[in-house]
Amino acid sequence: MTSLRASLRAMPAFRDATPQDLPRAAALSARIGWNQLPADWRVFLDQGAVRVLDDGDAACLAASAATLPCGADLAWVSMVLVRPDRRREGLATQLMRWAIDHAARPCLMLDATPAGREVYRRLGFEDVFGFARWSLPQALQPGAATRPMEEADWDWVLALDRAAFGAPRPALLRGFARRLPQAALVTPDRSGFVLARDGLRAPQIGPVVARDEGQALSLLAAARAALGTSAVIDLADSATTIAASIAAAGGESLRPFTRMARGRVPSAKPEQNFVFAGPEFG
Repeated sequence: MTSLRASLRAMPAFRDATPQDLPRAAALSARIGWNQLPADWRVFLDQGAVRVLDDGDAACLAASAATLPCGADLAWVSMVLVRPDRRREGLATQLMRWAIDHAARPCLMLDATPAGREVYRRLGFEDVFGFARWSLPQALQPGAATRPMEEADWDWVLALDRAAFGAPRPALLRGFARRLPQAALVTPDRSGFVLARDGLRAPQIGPVVARDEGQALSLLAAARAALGTSAVIDLADSATTIAASIAAAGGESLRPFTRMARGRVPSAKPEQNFVFAGPEFG
């Protein structure tokens, strides 16, 4: 019996995810300590692809990976998760190889934890820049004026995001705005915007695209005030002024990440993308 179980585990039966898998996929990310809701997993089913390992656990999938195409030149890789009792079986590496083959884009990008970074380096991914997850304190004071995003704003908002991120992702951003519309804000001069989405443990604010750090901080403060609750952000390491302001107001840097790429990185303006959409979305 022990030999049979070992043999079965040596040949994992990965398959494509279905809508019926969403609760157990969300349970997997929750068990590992992440912030995703079923709505986040739904993005990958609707706009990309999800591969899972179902070992019969009624509460939680065993492993997962997802890809999200962003135009013709870039695909995002994320949700490479393995349940703690199934680690050290090579599942993450096998799922990453699926993602690389399935995405079929000139460039693949992902956001890596320190533990995952070494796995991805062995698969040809290289560091691009660092960032960190921060808690966002209530004491932030809005500075420059903002206003609610309107339907007429979407053309320039999506153009700003495409220039900063390096690829189009209109369905993703419009979905964020529907989830937390009170935090979808823009600057009156059309040079910056902020979006947010709900999360399992706290809302996540991002992306924030802005002209400079001062404007980005004003957008963050306005979105935090609109939410009226604690929130998290993923802040570029280069945004030192914003980091200092958040820390002085009682915010805390929680964990580091590294953005990584495999292939030719699309032209972008990361210096204007101060806060990111989250490791699962870029």
